[in-house]
Amino acid sequence: RLSVCDRNLEQIQPDQVTTTDNLLLEVCMAAYYEGDSIKNYYPKYQRTYPDTKSQLCTVL
Repeated sequence: RLSVCDRNLEQIQPDQVTTTDNLLLEVCMAAYYEGDSIKNYYPKYQRTYPDTKSQLCTVL
């Protein structure tokens, strides 16, 4: 199933985001972990679907 993974964004605690700086930090951390996830799972995806033309877009 293809979907946008927003699991890390769902972990943000709204009551702890009191300033725009906190929000930026939370979004950056979510992006960091998503990037790490893509880095780890992308090679496996390439092996499973080698003929897919838009592999990275699908992984994202």
